[in-house]
Order: sequence, then structure tokens, then C-alpha cells
Amino acid sequence: MLPIAPRPTRRTRSKHGGKKLTIEERLLAAMERMLEQGQRYVSLSVEELAAEAGMSRGTFYSHFRDKNELIARLMALITDEIVDSAGNWLGPDPGGQRPRREEMQTTMVGVSRTFRKHRAILSAFADSARQDDALGQQFQKMMDTICGRCRAAIAAVNRSGGCRPGTGDDVADALSWFVVTYLGRFSPLREGEALERLIKAVADICASAIFADEKS
Repeated sequence: MLPIAPRPTRRTRSKHGGKKLTIEERLLAAMERMLEQGQRYVSLSVEELAAEAGMSRGTFYSHFRDKNELIARLMALITDEIVDSAGNWLGPDPGGQRPRREEMQTTMVGVSRTFRKHRAILSAFADSARQDDALGQQFQKMMDTICGRCRAAIAAVNRSGGCRPGTGDDVADALSWFVVTYLGRFSPLREGEALERLIKAVADICASAIFADEKS
């Protein structure tokens, strides 16, 4: 059995507001650190992940059957964070209020922040999903959730008569994949004004595809 590695430092805990991290959060942070250091997801072992997270191999297996079960949980955590960061566009529909055009850029700022935060793991998952069936299923599950939320948002706009004619599920799915693929790929590479331009471009494309032209 590998020796138990040191637990996360006070500095690491401070990044999370000083709260105690869950097992899943510690393993997610550990995996992201290792990927950012150049290690490949497919070669990461349970022993390495547990040691990097500051826990024993036994602790890992007391929470997860194997690495695939861990991945399923991590993908669920990241999916929830993407949905939460998108605000009204991908979230619940409180009071029956439909998403609005002017909220699109705020949504993309939030989503971009999540992509930048988890850039290493999302990139590794997207690349490895093509060769790993279990990972591919988890990535598809994330996309199904995002597409479903986008479909619901566009349906709400449609009910109010604000959509372009023919805007429906196909547009929702195409825009969801566009945002995840394009914003997820390029927003971590931009800073400052370049990032602002990228976010505005993505927001404008999505808004133009969904909303009917404003009457003058």
C-alpha cells in the first residue's frame, strides 16, 4: 500500500473559502493538478490519484468501485457547475420567466469561467472520450444534460413568440455543442480584451440564432 500523502495545504483549502473539501472535490483537484503537469488521463492510476489527493488507496475504494465510477461522479460535479454558471439560460425557470437576449453574454461569461477553471480535465475527457467507451458515455451524458436545458430555454422563448421561425431542438443541440466545443477550447487560451471579444462573439452568435430580429 502506498503511504498516505500529505493532506491539502491551508493555501489549497483557502481557495475553496476555507471549507473542508469532500472526497470528490479532493480527487477532482488532484486529477486536474496531475493533468496540468502533463500526465495523461488514461495512464493515471488509482494509487497515484489517491496519493496526490492526500488519502489512502483504501479510502478511495471505500467511496468508489473503480476509476470509472469516480469519473462519473466528477463529470456530474462539473456538469452541475456548468449549469449553475449559466444562470437563467440553463437553470430552472423560476416564476415562468423566459431567458432573455440580454442575459446571453452574462451566461457565456459564467460558462467560460467554469471552462477555464476545469480546462485540464475537460480537455482530457473530450480527447479520451473517443477511445474510452466509459468516458465517452459520461461525456455524452454531460452534453445530454446541457442540450436538454438549452432545449427547455428555447422552448420558453418560443412560447413567448420571441424565437426565430423554426427554432427548436436542433438549434438548441447545435448551439450547445458549439459553446462547449468552441468556448471550452479557446476561452482558456485568452485573457483580457481578447477573452471579452471571444465571449461577446459566442454570445452574439447564440442570440442571433435564437431570437427573432427586433422590430425597429
